[in-house]
Amino acid sequence: MSGLEIDGISVAHEGRILVDNLSFAVERGSAVALLGPSGIGKSSLLRVIAGIDRPLSGRVTLDGIDVTDTPVHARRIGLVFQDNQLFPHLSVAENIAYGLRNTANRDDRRSWRGRRTHERVEELLRLVGLDGRNDDPVGILSGGEAKRVALARGLAPMPAALLLDEPLTGLDRDLHDRLMIDVGEILLDSNTATLIVTHDENEADFLASSTVRLG
Repeated sequence: MSGLEIDGISVAHEGRILVDNLSFAVERGSAVALLGPSGIGKSSLLRVIAGIDRPLSGRVTLDGIDVTDTPVHARRIGLVFQDNQLFPHLSVAENIAYGLRNTANRDDRRSWRGRRTHERVEELLRLVGLDGRNDDPVGILSGGEAKRVALARGLAPMPAALLLDEPLTGLDRDLHDRLMIDVGEILLDSNTATLIVTHDENEADFLASSTVRLG
């Protein structure tokens, strides 16, 4: 299939089974929400899909290719962390471009140089509504702006799948609701298979076409 497929995945942490024999699929151009309370294993599953941790059993397939044993940097999977993890010493544009300079394939890294990188960064700044903010230090960004930059960085190398770990947490309700609409539009335009970890049912209903419940 074209997209992300989770087949019989089991995940454990410190000897405790968190996820047991879970299967679901996320097609290109769609979003699936992974919904459940804190501590249920959502983020642990995301780490397995990204390749940071290994599953107890099962496999992860991307565009029909088994990537269960593929190193994290070679999976063509973008990951946006809950706390954004932007680099404070880099500008907005440099943070976005970082994802392009660190793709796994050497030829890809060479191709993302100079003008092509500049054009991709400009494209993403427009996509996330931050045109003209290229040189701003990330330290002056609002919470919502920082999340937009993190999303743009995750999308920069055109990943086959994008994982969002509680992407709207820590925002006040008004900003959360405004940004939720914007993120939904950005994901729709990206044509990426997106998996969104959340504990917020309204967020899951709004951003995703279907929901996988844990717990």
